[in-house]
Amino acid sequence: MNDLAKLRQKIDALDTELLRLLNERATVAKEIGTIKHREGLPIYSPEREDKVLRSLTDRSEGPLPPEAIRAIYCEIMSASLALEKDVAIACLGPAGSNSHQAAKSKFGSSVRYLFFPDVADVFGKVQDSEADCGVVPIDDPEHGLANHTLDQLAETDSSICAEIYLATETTTGSAARFFVLGRNTNPPSGNDVTMLMLRIEDKPGALVSALEPFKTLSINLAHFASRPASKGSQDVFFFVEAAGHTRDLQISDLFRELSKRCRAVKVLGSYPRAVVPGSNI
Repeated sequence: MNDLAKLRQKIDALDTELLRLLNERATVAKEIGTIKHREGLPIYSPEREDKVLRSLTDRSEGPLPPEAIRAIYCEIMSASLALEKDVAIACLGPAGSNSHQAAKSKFGSSVRYLFFPDVADVFGKVQDSEADCGVVPIDDPEHGLANHTLDQLAETDSSICAEIYLATETTTGSAARFFVLGRNTNPPSGNDVTMLMLRIEDKPGALVSALEPFKTLSINLAHFASRPASKGSQDVFFFVEAAGHTRDLQISDLFRELSKRCRAVKVLGSYPRAVVPGSNI
């Protein structure tokens, strides 16, 4: 037997063992699905997914790069989700759209996708429990911020549970960003950010005052966007991302301080910080 034949024989043996382990993993996943259903737990757990992927990429000694490990486990987890439940993911259509590609990069090929022409439809299907999660655009290098998504976040009770970056062919070379919508609040993953909506008066000094607690409490903050409040109002909705999970921010008394300076504060979701394409993290 020549060297090539021996190596192929070794590959065949490894594949047989991998298949056995994958089926064993799938059996355990089905048992987990039964427990989730019995206890009314959400089928998708972004914080668990993030911890598993970070642990795997940290422990890997190569030669597989981190992005390959994440892609492989995306499909493994997708197959497991499909065994636990008939998972439906709502996104903007048609099939093959950027939203669909982003959704597949997160949920894989084994779940069911529902396509809709409008962001409001995606929010509605998640709220009505016709979809387990929804994927909506939030930042596109070619078209800017998705204001319709921001407006829906301001008006609905859907929660951001994850974020997705999708490498797209653009003149800037930047990645498009998407939010995953759910109906539940994630437990902390240890690697979270929180999106907040601050309703403030449209007058000089109001924004500086509203953001002061973040500086005082040493909470890293990223400016995101602003949108006008409801018709007839002079208020502004200001969207910001703060480092940490909602629980961390509650402990720091951030919300108590914000309530003194803002007309309203709405938590739009805490979610694991996503890997940006090309970062190799």
